[in-house]
Amino acid sequence: AREPLMRLHETLPEAFYVYTMGIGEGYAFFVLDTAQDEEFAHRRNLRASAYMEHYVQREQYMDDWLERLAAGETYVTPGFQQDDYGMFLSGHAPVFDSYGVVSGFVGVDFDLDYYLAQDARFRRIEKASAAAALLLSLLLGFLYARRDYAHRVELDHHYHSSMQDPLTGLPNRRGAMAAIKERWGGSEQSHAVLLVDIDNFKQINDSAGHQVGDAVLRALAAALTASVRPGDITARLGGDEFLIFARSCDRAGAEHIAQRLLAAVRMVQAPVPFTVSVGCSITRGAGGSFDQQYRQADEALYRAKNGGRDCFAVHGAA
Repeated sequence: AREPLMRLHETLPEAFYVYTMGIGEGYAFFVLDTAQDEEFAHRRNLRASAYMEHYVQREQYMDDWLERLAAGETYVTPGFQQDDYGMFLSGHAPVFDSYGVVSGFVGVDFDLDYYLAQDARFRRIEKASAAAALLLSLLLGFLYARRDYAHRVELDHHYHSSMQDPLTGLPNRRGAMAAIKERWGGSEQSHAVLLVDIDNFKQINDSAGHQVGDAVLRALAAALTASVRPGDITARLGGDEFLIFARSCDRAGAEHIAQRLLAAVRMVQAPVPFTVSVGCSITRGAGGSFDQQYRQADEALYRAKNGGRDCFAVHGAA
């Protein structure tokens, strides 16, 4: 994987540092760089970065570069930056896996000293280096993507495993919380949280077996997806507990979703018939918190269970 990076680096005197990075939860970490070749690092006076070493950007240069790369954009620093090695301009290009998901990026640092030795007209140099950074980083991104396919697939697999429930294909609790955090607040319109629980699920598992229980969970996930509006979030929180988060949804809208879900479950094709209970909570986007609304929906779910099951209850309703 390092060979194409080395070939490009050795033939380009203006390329000071060539490297690849992965993207974690709000930070970048080193994967591979040309300084890991000891002879080359000694000749160019480079220091190799350790595998998985976190990259900490200097405070004066902090911007939204990592978010833009994670979103699939190519990024070039707006100006030259300085560290312990000197002045440089950086270009980065995202690396996509076979699913089209960004798994990391490739970067090239261009040494300012080389350009100053060639030409004193700084403005023209800056524009030329930015264009070179863009073109070279895109080329390196293509080469690196071809030679690091297996590693990127593994990174993507771990990412999706951490955000997705493998049985139903819905987001898990972590994935749901991340999506809700992006949509929470910032609006005066009300929105709803619906908690869904399978009635007597333990009896289904005990009498029919866990394989049938898994089929029931998958059937409920399909019914959930068919009952919500475009843009609503559905998730499996764990066990037989499921969640619906509906933004810009009032009480009437939440009740409509619950009724559609109850009707869909009664008609679903599953190895054994089953029913669900639903607890609803509605609040304003600019007030309260998700934890509070979750507790209110859980209280309503408890009332629906005690009210005979196969029904829904709304928090605050008589």
